[in-house]
Amino acid sequence: MLKPIAPVLFESTTARAVLEDPANAEWLAVVGAVDGERYERWARRYYLALAHFRAQRERPALPGRVELTASGKQEAFVAMLEVMAVRKTIEKKAASRDEPAIFFEPRPDDEDKSLPAALRDFSTKPPLLRDLLEGRGRPPSDALCMMRAFLAGPLLGVGDSPTAISALLRSNPTFASACNFLGRDALKLSEELTSRRLPSVSKLDEFSEVMTRYGLWSAMSAEQVRENLATGVVELEDTLAFDTTHIEANSHCGNVVPIKADDGEKPKQRKVPRARKSCECGKAQWETCEHTWTPTDQGAAVVVKGPTRVYWAHKASVVTLGRSEIPIDVRVLQYAAEHDGKTLLPHLELLCRDLPEVVALLRHVLADDAYKSNEAAVRQFGENIRLTVPVHPNRKSKADVAARFNGIERFTPVGIPVCRAEHRFEMRGRDITDNRYIWAAPDDAEGRSVCADCPFAATCLSSGTRRHIRVSRDDFPQIDWEHPQHLARNRTRYGRRTGVERAIKRLKVDLAGEHLTHRDSPRVQAHLDRRLLILHLLLEVAATT
Repeated sequence: MLKPIAPVLFESTTARAVLEDPANAEWLAVVGAVDGERYERWARRYYLALAHFRAQRERPALPGRVELTASGKQEAFVAMLEVMAVRKTIEKKAASRDEPAIFFEPRPDDEDKSLPAALRDFSTKPPLLRDLLEGRGRPPSDALCMMRAFLAGPLLGVGDSPTAISALLRSNPTFASACNFLGRDALKLSEELTSRRLPSVSKLDEFSEVMTRYGLWSAMSAEQVRENLATGVVELEDTLAFDTTHIEANSHCGNVVPIKADDGEKPKQRKVPRARKSCECGKAQWETCEHTWTPTDQGAAVVVKGPTRVYWAHKASVVTLGRSEIPIDVRVLQYAAEHDGKTLLPHLELLCRDLPEVVALLRHVLADDAYKSNEAAVRQFGENIRLTVPVHPNRKSKADVAARFNGIERFTPVGIPVCRAEHRFEMRGRDITDNRYIWAAPDDAEGRSVCADCPFAATCLSSGTRRHIRVSRDDFPQIDWEHPQHLARNRTRYGRRTGVERAIKRLKVDLAGEHLTHRDSPRVQAHLDRRLLILHLLLEVAATT
């Protein structure tokens, strides 16, 4: 009797067929791009940050952490609700690590004298590798190898959590070898100062934490964006598109009923982050010990994206170039429930600081209707800068306006006339003397006026072959008189706004950034910075090859 034989599958780490397979081209390109003097400097900064991190007696709190004094968990929820209410009323900075701000600031505090100079100011060169690592003690895991693994992992669809990267390195020897690791039991080479043995999960977790806390992921992605803009890999444009996106939180929310409720109304439950204590008293003693409560997921809140689309999530603002649809900056909000319209001006302030060459050429800012309150304020960044938003729909009936014109059946909520034959008219210009918009019947598929063969032409067309009407600007105040959104050139320009949504899809879906394995705003910022860095590394490789 024949016994079933299980096939043995293996993958050679030196097989040329594996490395030359087109399916592996993208992640191999990213692995190869993380090399050279620029990334060696970032590796030295990591070793400097690692020494500073290990020298501290206990792991410090993440920047911007909220601490609440309360006698119990429910009281801590109420205190959190009060903090959220205060945040809505105070004026916030654009970005900060400690003070209330719209965005989290990933860069280290430049006034912290305990930090080495190369970590306070990234323009300062870090010490040489030999000065950092020479001496007694176990060598650290090689930073460049771990950078390659964390950046190439999302392209293989496994994410970039320490656990996922560890499993990938151990299950895929080709991947580990491409990242320049030597193996599970490899010893440190005599001429090297770091270890290229496969790191444990705890080593990878420490690497991810240090890179996040000291803002290294953010600084690396910003430098790569500037490099691509300077070398022409990404062309500068005069149009930017802004939008926000949510990323579902890796946590749960707590329910709290506000103490002060309106008379005669049933109090509504509010959602706040769950709270915990980081003391050594033990969970059983949390209700009675004197230590402060902290949120389990700083920055997460209820994000409403539609009538039936409500998420417990973090929120980020994304800016892309108008024509190429390439994202150039991503910023995570310190509090996800902030209104979208409040993110535009702070984000422009940060672009002036980090990418001044982009703002210098800026002429058009494209955004959706939530940003319309910023139309006048954007001019502080340049007299020629203009915010373009869609026409805000007005649901009130305009039957009285339509009755003034023969053959016009109705006006749409955004002010477009529709005739009895259901043809939507096109705006052709403005009558500046009488303050009226000029509308005309459209062309058919053959380029002729639709009025030529229209059965209702006799009732509304007195002469010529195309119907024209002039509508007072006072009837539709939501249309921008200076730059009407319905003009063909403005409509074409605003059509580029949807490019930011496709860019968000690349960061969240194509680069496995849709699901978080981390908590708190600083780690979410690092999560998105890695995706932005991966994208710009791929652009650089594509331009050079």
